[in-house]
Amino acid sequence: MPDIYRCGKCWRTFDDEKLRVLPGVRCPYCGYNIIYMVRKPTIKVVKAI
Repeated sequence: MPDIYRCGKCWRTFDDEKLRVLPGVRCPYCGYNIIYMVRKPTIKVVKAI
């Protein structure tokens, strides 16, 4: 499963393949340089005592 990223300016989501298009770490849509990694949907089970 590829990593999903979100731009800090235009809030579009993209995967790591589109992140490699531009040099450095920039949004492939608007060119903004602050990128957030979207958390994967995981379920954490905690055993109650």
